Amino acid sequence: MEYKTPKVLEKKPVIAGYDLQTIVIIVASILLFVFTIFKSFLLSLIFLAIGAMYVYVNKKFPQKGELTTLLKYNSSTKCIRIDQQIRSMVKNK
Repeated sequence: MEYKTPKVLEKKPVIAGYDLQTIVIIVASILLFVFTIFKSFLLSLIFLAIGAMYVYVNKKFPQKGELTTLLKYNSSTKCIRIDQQIRSMVKNK
């Protein structure tokens, strides 16, 4: 007899249109901002920037692994096809 996970448990919890992980990161960023604002204002702004960047990246690259695929593609070596001879491309003086 196989155990099947109920459909209710398969769904991700959503709060105000965001999944739970995003909400936790946003709340943690805001709390760290509030707790560090009295110590160092610049450090507290970094925490807000981390939360904002996380939300921005999730909206721009919604599929899992899409951002890493883009970064790997942009950082990898690319082959360029040239139809001319190299001698004609290099200008000899």
